[in-house]
Formats: sequence, C-alpha cells, structure tokens
Amino acid sequence: MQKIKEFLEGVRKEMKKVSWPNQQELIDNTIIVVVFTIIITSFIFGIDQVYSTVLEAIYSFGGTT
Repeated sequence: MQKIKEFLEGVRKEMKKVSWPNQQELIDNTIIVVVFTIIITSFIFGIDQVYSTVLEAIYSFGGTT
C-alpha cells in the first residue's frame, strides 16, 4: 500500500509541473488539428478514387474473356 501512496504522490508532484495551455492556445491548436485532418482525409480520399478508377478500368479490359 505504501508503494501505491508514493506513486500517487509522485504523480501529483509531476502534474504540478505541467504547463497547461490557456483557452486561446487550446482553440488555436484544435483548429489546426481539424484543418489538417480534413486536408489529409481529402488527400487519401482522392488517392483512393484514382486507384479505384484505374483498377476498374483494368478489370473491365481483362474481364471479358
């Protein structure tokens, strides 16, 4: 039980050292994450559409035997 108590005390001390963002920093960082998520998702969707179109064309030529 003593080790658990020491661990929790250590956690409490370390949490006091954490530099928490203020509200404006949190809002700015959230906007950045959302924008980059949309950009990367759009990029992956575009690549997927290109691959799907190419594979569909390949299969349509090779499938009529």
